[in-house]
Amino acid sequence: MEDVSLEFGLKINRSKTKVMIVDRMNNNLPEVSKIANCEVVQSYVYLGALVSNNGGCIDEIKRRMAISRSAMDKDNACTTTTGAAPHLFATAIQFLAATQCYTPDKICPDDAAPDLETFDFIVVGAGSAGSVVANRLSEISHWNVLLLEAGPEPPIESDIPSLDVEMYQSKYDWQYVTKSDGVRHQGLQNGTVRWPRGKMLGGSSSINAMFYVRGNDHDFQSWFDEGNPSWSPETVNTYFKKAENLQDMRLNEDLEIYEAYGHDGPLIINTFNTSYAELTEKILDSWDSIGVKKIPDINAVKFHGYGLSAISRATAANGERQSTYRAYLKTANSRLNLKVITNAFVTKILLDDNAQAYGVEVDVNGKQKRFFADLEVILSAGSINTPHLLMLSGIGPAEHLFSKNILCKVDLPYVGQNLQDHPYVPIPIYGDEPGTENIAEKMFDVLKYLHNKTGYLAHENIVNLSAFFSRYKHLDYPEFQSHLLIFRPNSSDARTYLSTYNDDVVDSFTKYISDKALYIFALHILHPFSRGMIYLNTSNPYDYPIIDANYLGDNRDIQSSVDGIKIVTSLINTPFFKSINAFIPKIDLPHCVEYEFLSDLYWKCYSIHMTQTVYHPISTARMGPDPRNSVVNNFLKVHGVKNLRVIDASIMPFETSGNTNAPTIMIGEMGSDMIKADYLTKK
Repeated sequence: MEDVSLEFGLKINRSKTKVMIVDRMNNNLPEVSKIANCEVVQSYVYLGALVSNNGGCIDEIKRRMAISRSAMDKDNACTTTTGAAPHLFATAIQFLAATQCYTPDKICPDDAAPDLETFDFIVVGAGSAGSVVANRLSEISHWNVLLLEAGPEPPIESDIPSLDVEMYQSKYDWQYVTKSDGVRHQGLQNGTVRWPRGKMLGGSSSINAMFYVRGNDHDFQSWFDEGNPSWSPETVNTYFKKAENLQDMRLNEDLEIYEAYGHDGPLIINTFNTSYAELTEKILDSWDSIGVKKIPDINAVKFHGYGLSAISRATAANGERQSTYRAYLKTANSRLNLKVITNAFVTKILLDDNAQAYGVEVDVNGKQKRFFADLEVILSAGSINTPHLLMLSGIGPAEHLFSKNILCKVDLPYVGQNLQDHPYVPIPIYGDEPGTENIAEKMFDVLKYLHNKTGYLAHENIVNLSAFFSRYKHLDYPEFQSHLLIFRPNSSDARTYLSTYNDDVVDSFTKYISDKALYIFALHILHPFSRGMIYLNTSNPYDYPIIDANYLGDNRDIQSSVDGIKIVTSLINTPFFKSINAFIPKIDLPHCVEYEFLSDLYWKCYSIHMTQTVYHPISTARMGPDPRNSVVNNFLKVHGVKNLRVIDASIMPFETSGNTNAPTIMIGEMGSDMIKADYLTKK
């Protein structure tokens, strides 16, 4: 491995013994120059460009680690130096940085699977479900499994919980956007909603916020009631447990919580050690005071009353993300019967004249190949790419396929239909706490992360709590979920976070942030009535499909949004928020100026134009018994097609009551066992 390129400089503060960054770099021993009456090292930190001989290390450990000179405390006394101490510190930082360099797992090279090679199973998509399926099927040593992923391996930013947003709009993101109707979403740039989706091993589990929420028994009972007998709450919970490995030792001391979770699965479930621990408890107390009861864990209790709130569980451990890539693929890396090929974009499912799937056409780094499957092709490409690929292959609504000059081999009208997503409405509240961020301490946190994976980089930007609540006390499931982000006074991160909105909206959102803290409560309607659709733009597989999300297309969802907002905004009347002089700022929306601020009409207008996504699209290959209104059956087999299954979030008949990554992993677990039952019991 080559030496790490490390540029480092220090200012030693006698009174605080803090490491501070001063000026520019020198690759050898740091220069010393006079500033006022003390000497400081002239240099600059840039932990950059770690490169190994095999090209396996990251391109850049952390772009943000160039520390602003504003961190300097110019009034504090400095110490002189011979250069030895700064050199020692620089060497230590260099060592810590080098420990972050890693050699990637063995991923099969392009030519490892030659054109026309045959496997038992071909899995399309190495995402949240596909990684699970590939792992579980390759447990059977005499089955040869090929896993095809359109993206590369995840970057190091995927491992670091706080850096998930750095992957948005990059090559690790499919960068989808919804269709604009010119009426709704006018607070957003171009009237469209960005849909980040993971394009790498682990899929969206490598880019998401890592919240682990199973959902509610009511959700899975509704799946069961739709004619899917294998998906009862009891069976589903068995497969959640099969995946899980709860490692929060404090929670495991609670017998009820311990028995609710699995402990032997590959997927580590834990709790972030957040920088906002004390503040988080105050906010949970605020939810509790309006009837959303504070409890230890969401997944271990039955929903009751007006709602529940708790510290969130996460797919993370020891300061690192636990994606399905890490939990399921890396652990299967040594299996000779599993081939994983990245940068492999599947363009077509091969079907014979009897509507039997027998392989796929793939673009592997620009090379066109065909691979064959003796037993099954399994689509785990996600709620956008799965229906897209089905339609490109001649499986879908006949009339639509004909309009794109695609021969319809199986007429399935519900392919791409029934699209559901959890909408997201941001609700701003300003307050006097917390105070301004200490940049020096934040930068010291970066060094702590290099040392022992602690500090702000080790947890999500979203505060690790969730509230689930309803308008009516008698319901046994929540209607709403709320997440929270907090931006300290003078934070520049707020504008970055809000960058999908128009400039006027961002300006009014951040109007008071120079001396106030901004709380953004995210409101999500958990069971929307609105339905969207995904359909072909052209017959070219490289042209993205059209996403018509149809957020708030049903008036009942608009009223739900208003009611949910009023519940969230009632938090400003709780003791904590009163103590910090909380208030709601008016957002500059030209379409809403005619309505009285904070009135129902204002919030209706606000919802229509500010709603975007919380990244939970489902149901575009809906599970059900009737081919007229579903795509796959109870066993996830595509109606009318032999040897083809769909195992991903697209099969969900209805949204679950929370983040959808955990249910998607569960689907991967159950789908894998369904395949095993079909073939292993036939002997």
